[in-house]
Amino acid sequence: MITDEFQQLWKAYDAKLERSLQLNQRLWEDMQKQKATSALRPLLRTGVVGIITGVLWAALMGFLAYRLRTQPVMAISFGVFFICTVIGIGAYIRDITVIGGVDYAGDIVYAQEKLARLRGSMIRTFRVIWLQLPFWSTFFVSNAMLREGMWQTLLIEVPVFLVRTAVALFLYRNVTVENARRKKWVAAFLRGSGARSVARAISLLDEIETFKREG
Repeated sequence: MITDEFQQLWKAYDAKLERSLQLNQRLWEDMQKQKATSALRPLLRTGVVGIITGVLWAALMGFLAYRLRTQPVMAISFGVFFICTVIGIGAYIRDITVIGGVDYAGDIVYAQEKLARLRGSMIRTFRVIWLQLPFWSTFFVSNAMLREGMWQTLLIEVPVFLVRTAVALFLYRNVTVENARRKKWVAAFLRGSGARSVARAISLLDEIETFKREG
């Protein structure tokens, strides 16, 4: 009789402990998801500011490209700035849409995959934006400058343009998702792009999956 009562008490305690462990696990998972959400929240604010600023900047660049259409070097430069700004605006809109659409209550693996695609897309956009670097050395080169001081202009501007082109192409080729994991300078270079925040959110969700597998 005493043995039966002891077994019942033990089973009751075991069930209570199991419920407590499950509750603690759910609370921990919720905390991890909240941390992931917090890691991405600054990107939403940055995106809204970027869209507003980008629209104004794109309008200015488009206006200048059209206004200076008879000045080929200047018009091309401002045209490149306009295109890169539009790409940036589109990227911000995509980021906000993806971040707002992540379902943390659903499949964690699917949420991770969605964020991983977002991170890759952000890095690709970051690479494209850097392709405008060479044109910051040509946007002020007018027809009059070429006519009146052609040799002086070429001797100064062409080398600068070529160096900046080399830098832009180097960054475009080396700033990738794979290198962000393997090379410290690439990870540091991407620090302000938002990709690091996304990587942090992915890591937090990965801890949940790892805990479930080990459990």
